[in-house]
Amino acid sequence: MTRAGLRSRLTYSNVAATLAIFLVLGGGAYAATKLPKNSVGTKQLKKGAVTPPKLSASAKAAMKGPAGPPGAAGAPGAPGATHVTVRTAADFGARSVVACHSGEVATGGGGIVSPTAGKAFMRVSSPVQGDGQTPTEWEVVGENAIEESANVKAYVICASP
Repeated sequence: MTRAGLRSRLTYSNVAATLAIFLVLGGGAYAATKLPKNSVGTKQLKKGAVTPPKLSASAKAAMKGPAGPPGAAGAPGAPGATHVTVRTAADFGARSVVACHSGEVATGGGGIVSPTAGKAFMRVSSPVQGDGQTPTEWEVVGENAIEESANVKAYVICASP
């Protein structure tokens, strides 16, 4: 490259950027080579600067003490469902609802779209809460791109203790 070509590229921003790179890289190198061993202590570290992933395996092992006494036994959990069944609505319709039997809770559900319904889809597939909080039924509503409603059949997954 000629001297004239070098001068045309020698701008203030290029010089400042090159100087900044040397200062940044040189500062880390200076700290690594010139600082005395063990000269950085707890006073120089910011709170939270040393985290477990930054510690060596031997440092982690040195922090472990003996195991404490076992805690008290916890309360027994609620009994789980021992009986699960799927209930299906009797017929197809534009809206289909199927209920669990007494003592059962709806844990899931869905529906089937009639194959003769054209471009049909389920617009609604959701649980119905019997007592205001616990779902005991499942509802599906069908819709068709050609007609207003489509034939659907609901099913519900019921569980009981």
